[in-house]
Amino acid sequence: MAAEYVTGLDIGSFSIKAVVLSHKGKVPKLFSFGSIVAPQPGIFSDAEPDLEIAAKAIKNLLISIKVPSGSSIVIALPESKIFTRVITDLPFLTDEELVSAIHYSAEEFVPLPVDQVNLYWQVISRSKQHNNTQVFVVASPKNTVNKYLKTLAYVDLHPSALETELIADARALVGNNPFTPTTLIIQLGATSSDYAVVSKGVILLTRSIATGGMALTRSICQYLNFEPTQAEEYKKAYGLLEDQLGGKIYQALKPLVDIIISEASRVIQSFQTQNPQNHIKRVVLTGGGAKLPGVVGYFANTLGLEVQEADPWQFIEKDSNVSPKLLENGMHYTVAVGLALRQE
Repeated sequence: MAAEYVTGLDIGSFSIKAVVLSHKGKVPKLFSFGSIVAPQPGIFSDAEPDLEIAAKAIKNLLISIKVPSGSSIVIALPESKIFTRVITDLPFLTDEELVSAIHYSAEEFVPLPVDQVNLYWQVISRSKQHNNTQVFVVASPKNTVNKYLKTLAYVDLHPSALETELIADARALVGNNPFTPTTLIIQLGATSSDYAVVSKGVILLTRSIATGGMALTRSICQYLNFEPTQAEEYKKAYGLLEDQLGGKIYQALKPLVDIIISEASRVIQSFQTQNPQNHIKRVVLTGGGAKLPGVVGYFANTLGLEVQEADPWQFIEKDSNVSPKLLENGMHYTVAVGLALRQE
């Protein structure tokens, strides 16, 4: 039986976010949400004292937003720590045959021995007529999974499920409406930029590069000889606005943003080559970097596609007394919302 309340918990590099949804009615309803600054180094450390501090911070956040007793908890594993791939070149295989085929295929894209990862897969399509099977595969290192579970166990929290950030993003931003246009989601995170092409609720292509918000901040530091704190402030204030501050922040950020966009172009081209009848109609930006001034327009002009800021609240019922300002910052909660939308 599915839980009446589901709590999505997004443990990020710099913040920890939680969203509680009620699943009592036909439409999920926002119960509560909140965020805190993540302790450093927190869950990304291997030292037990750091993990205990992170656990206590998570527990305090859940208490502060009044998570109902019995709520199911779903957490996200960061894309930078896991490996995902859509395998498109398999012949027609039964479920039993897929097991060995996926283990063999995983050796090609997972830089770890297969016995050191947990493998999850979902069949996208299977055709005996065309002798083809397409599978979405996630490989999560066992030591990473165990560290997350161990951290939460310090404060007696036991998640019902672990997911990838991109799976949560897809659920929150695209859903499974067959009439939603094929969408490229770009998550502009702190340490990476992650891409997922989603069609009819199914992830058909993923990619990730190690260029994120921290790299943008470092670029400003080097270009203008700023301290990191000052560079971060200027990045958030001026972003990609060419007419602000003499265009200096724009010039510092442009080369790295162009790398992110070039990868997006490659993802689009790769998808269109494999799926000539299914065109990507829009791009949705999420993650902290999506809030930078001018970034949506810059992506749209460069890619030549409709580009939107993420709205993770679109499938959720909300009370009128919820602060509009908080909802405006909802993009930061995209992963947490997607996790809370999960139903067993």
